[in-house]
Amino acid sequence: MDKNQALSKAMAYCARQEHAEGEVRGKLRSWGLTENDTDQIISKLIQEKFLDNERYARAFVRDKLTLNGWGRIKIRYMLHGKGVESRIIDKALDEIDEEHYLGILKDLLEKKARTLKNEENPLIVRQKLINFAMGRGFEPDRVVPLLRMIQ
Repeated sequence: MDKNQALSKAMAYCARQEHAEGEVRGKLRSWGLTENDTDQIISKLIQEKFLDNERYARAFVRDKLTLNGWGRIKIRYMLHGKGVESRIIDKALDEIDEEHYLGILKDLLEKKARTLKNEENPLIVRQKLINFAMGRGFEPDRVVPLLRMIQ
């Protein structure tokens, strides 16, 4: 595939949904492009606003929090794995409304607690809820105070 075909294909790829620069680089490499051609295409995609890591990180944070019920820790880890810079991740996570964040966590904990009704030992229920929330990437210092409110 020549560079112009790859650019057109990359523009279409980026137009369908947001992607991190690392994902697009991987895609370009899989098409057999040289490192030089990949760098030039990435530069063009950024210049033409097809690719923007900050925009991607904001969208990723919003979607994973609201649609998947992930906490900050898991979101940070996943964005880092996609090659997004820490400063961009921090900026995107700082935009989370704390009230909305805690509301999502509270809803998740209440829903999970209903599935644990048969468990008689309150300490086991509490530990299962903490493990569940931490597995979703929520911080212990957010989980424990909410558990006191809902139990």
